[in-house]
Amino acid sequence: MNQKYILVTGYNVDTRYNRSLIILNGFKKIGYEVTEFPFNKFNKSTARKIKELSNNAQFILVPSFGHKSVNFVKRNSSCDVVFDPLISKYMTNIHDYKSHHKFSYEALRSWYRDKVSINKADFVIFDTSEHRRYFSEKYGIAKKRTGIVYVGSNSRDFKRETPGIEKSPEIFRIGFIGHFIPLQGILKILEVARQLKKEKDIEFYIIGQGYQYEEAKNYAEDYQLEQVIFKGQVDYKRLDSYINSFDLCLGIFGDTFKARVVIPNKIFNYASCGRPVLTMDSDAIREVFTHNKNIYLCEARPEEMVRSIRFLKENLGLRKKLGDNIYELISKNYNEEKTAASLLSQYEDFKRNQIRSY
Repeated sequence: MNQKYILVTGYNVDTRYNRSLIILNGFKKIGYEVTEFPFNKFNKSTARKIKELSNNAQFILVPSFGHKSVNFVKRNSSCDVVFDPLISKYMTNIHDYKSHHKFSYEALRSWYRDKVSINKADFVIFDTSEHRRYFSEKYGIAKKRTGIVYVGSNSRDFKRETPGIEKSPEIFRIGFIGHFIPLQGILKILEVARQLKKEKDIEFYIIGQGYQYEEAKNYAEDYQLEQVIFKGQVDYKRLDSYINSFDLCLGIFGDTFKARVVIPNKIFNYASCGRPVLTMDSDAIREVFTHNKNIYLCEARPEEMVRSIRFLKENLGLRKKLGDNIYELISKNYNEEKTAASLLSQYEDFKRNQIRSY
C-alpha cells in the first residue's frame, strides 16, 4: 500500500465538479498522487482495471453522485472504498423535486440506491453534520464509519482579486447563481424583487439555468420585473468576475428539507471572493458560519429577505466586515489543503479505531 496514492473512480463521475475538484486539488497540494479512472461500463475489463489500479492505493474515493458505482467498485477493489455521496437520491427525488410518490417504485429504487451505496462503502463522508444525521436516522449507518468534510474553497477558480464586471456605482447589485432547483428558492427571490420593484437603484443579477428557469422567467415577465436580469449560463472562467461585481450575494431560501441540511457550493464560492452573503438560517449553515460576523442569516420568508436586503444595502461597513471575515474564515480553515487533510485524518482515525476493535 502506498500511503500517498489515491484512486478516484466511478460510473460517469465528473471530477471537475466543484466539490470533487476541491478535494482532489487538496490531495495534490499536500503531496498525494491521484489517479482518476471514470468508467462507463460495468464489465470484466473495468473490474480488472479497478483491481489493478487499487493494488497500491491507500483507498479508493468514489466522488459525488457516485451511488450507482459503489457496490461494483467495492467488489473489485484491493483496498478500502471511501464514498462521498453529497446528496441522498431519495431526499432529492421524493422530497426535493417531488417527482415520485413516496410509495412508488422510483421511491423504493432511490431509497435502495442510498442504502446500498453507504453500506457497501467502508467509510462515508458527508458535507454537514445535519446531512449525516439524516443518513444515520434513515439508513442506520454507524457514526464511526463516517466523517464530515465541508465543501471548502475553490481558490483556483474563485479569486477575490479578479476584477468585477462593470456596473454603475449608483446601482446596488444583488447576485444569485444556481441551477434553479427547489432548495434554492428562486421564485421566492423573485417575489422579493417584486416587493422591491419601486426601488430603482436595486437590480438582481440571476446567473444559471435549470429546473425552474422557465417558470422564473415567466414570473418576472408577468410582474414586469425590469430590474431582474437573467444572464443564463455564463463562461465558468468568468464566474468570479460576476461575483466580484455583486454588492450582495444570495444563497438559498427553499422550503425543502434538503435546504436545511446542506451548505451549497455557491456560499463557499462567494466566500472565496470575499463578498457579503445573505442566506436562510439553518443548523447546517451555522456549523461553519456565524450570523452578523461572517454571514447574514434570515428566515426564508420574502418579507424577512426584503428587510435584510434593505438593512444591508444601507450598511456598507457591515457588508465590508462580512465580506472580509468570510474570506478570512474560508481561506484559513476551509482551503483545498485543509479540506483534503480533514478527509484523510478522519479516515485514518477510522482505521485506527478498526484496529483497536479487533
